[in-house]
Amino acid sequence: MGPVRVLGIDPGGKRLGLAVGDTTTGIATPLEVVVSRSLDDSVSKIVAVMAEHTAERAIIGLPTDVDGRETPACRRSHALAGALAEIGVLTVLQPEHLSTDEARRRARALQRRPSRPVDDLAAQVILEEFFEGCGHGSPTP
Repeated sequence: MGPVRVLGIDPGGKRLGLAVGDTTTGIATPLEVVVSRSLDDSVSKIVAVMAEHTAERAIIGLPTDVDGRETPACRRSHALAGALAEIGVLTVLQPEHLSTDEARRRARALQRRPSRPVDDLAAQVILEEFFEGCGHGSPTP
């Protein structure tokens, strides 16, 4: 399989963190943090960013606990993956644990203002974990 551009997504209750990368280099780059008002709003924003960056697949963070079990926050990830899959977007649910903690560490290292959201950095972490695992997330139909 050739290179595939992917969009990493850290789905939060009010914001989406977005990062982009490709399977050839395995490098993920944080893009932006966007406000999400609803599931439909999230889907339309994701589709627009995917088109802008020619991403072929959406990698969605699935926040698991320390034992790898799904948390209540996983419902948001499943709903987003389902809505994207319904319109033909290829999605992968990428189990992740403590991506926000790692994102905060990176933000401090980058000397970001503490008030600035770190969701884009969390999306970068999610993509890096996807690349490290050779993409063995859970594809949605």
